[in-house]
Amino acid sequence: MKQYPAGPVTTILMVLALLVTVADLPAAKYAGEPFYLGVGAQALAMGGAFSAEVSDVTSGFWNPAGLSGVKLRQVAFMHAETFGSLLNHDYLAGAFPLDTAKNRTLAFSLTRLGGGGIKIAEWQGEIPTVLREESHADYQLIASYAFKYNHRLSIGLNAKFIYRDIPTSSAYGLGADLGLRYKIANSLRASLLIRDFTTTLLAYDTGTKESIYPTVIAGLSIRQEFDDFSLTLTADGDFHFENLRDNAQYWSGSVSLDTHFGAELGFLDKLFARAGYDTDKLTLGGGLKLFPFQVDFAYLSDNDLDDSFRVSALFFWK
Repeated sequence: MKQYPAGPVTTILMVLALLVTVADLPAAKYAGEPFYLGVGAQALAMGGAFSAEVSDVTSGFWNPAGLSGVKLRQVAFMHAETFGSLLNHDYLAGAFPLDTAKNRTLAFSLTRLGGGGIKIAEWQGEIPTVLREESHADYQLIASYAFKYNHRLSIGLNAKFIYRDIPTSSAYGLGADLGLRYKIANSLRASLLIRDFTTTLLAYDTGTKESIYPTVIAGLSIRQEFDDFSLTLTADGDFHFENLRDNAQYWSGSVSLDTHFGAELGFLDKLFARAGYDTDKLTLGGGLKLFPFQVDFAYLSDNDLDDSFRVSALFFWK
C-alpha cells in the first residue's frame, strides 16, 4: 500500500493523543511558572489573550506561527515592575524575515525574571541569624522559525534554552513549542499553541530534576473595521495537565483550564485603547504606533500580590 506523509492535522492529532497520556503521569507543578508571565504590554493589556492575534516579534512567546505575518525587521524591548516591586521582568527580541514571498521568518528572544531580598540564614543555637541577602533570576532564550503552509495555515516552532539561578543552586533546561494559526475568514482567526510539547526538563547542579509538562493554548481573534476605527476581540484558553485543581479557574481530574479575554479599539491603526481579563484579573492599557516605532503600556490589577505595570517598545524597518 502506498504511504503518504502525515499532514499538519494528523501531526496535531498525534500530539494531542500524547498529551492525554501525559495527563495521567505524575506532575511537576509550577516548575514553568516563571516563564508564563508573557511579554509585551499590548498582550498584557488584552488579558494575555493574544495567541491568535499576535503578528509581530513577540510571537516568539505567544505563538511562533504569528511570525509568518512579520514583513519588516523588528526589535522589541520591555521592562515591567511585576507584582509591585517584587520582580523585574525584562525582554529583548528581534525578528528577521527570510523570504517574504513564502512568509518565512526567523526570530530570537531573551527574557529575564528576577528579584532580590532573599535572606540566607543559619541557626546559631536556637536563633536564626541572617548571613546575607542574595538575588535570583530565570532566563529563557528562544529561537523561533515560522512559515506559511498555505494561504490559511501558518506553522511556527520554538527551540528554548532555560537557565535558573537561585541562591542554593542553578539549573539548565531545553524545550520546544509548536504553534499553529488558521485563517477561518478575513476577520476571524484561530490558533493552537502546544507549549513545551516535548516536556522541558530542568536539571539542577544538585542532581534534582524537574519537568515542565505541556500546556495547550487555544485561541480566537475577530477584527472588524469601521471607517477610521477598528475593533479586535480575543479569547484564549490555557489547558494544563499538572493536577492544579483549585489553583485553576476550572478543572476536572488532572486537567485544568484558565481563560483570558481581551479587546482593542484602534484609531487609524495608530492610537489604541485596550482592556481585558487575565483569569480573574482586570487589565488595561494603550499604545501609539508611528513608523518606525510602537510604544505600549499596560496595567494588571492583583489584590493578592500587588499591581503590575509594563512598558514595551517595538522598532521596525525594511
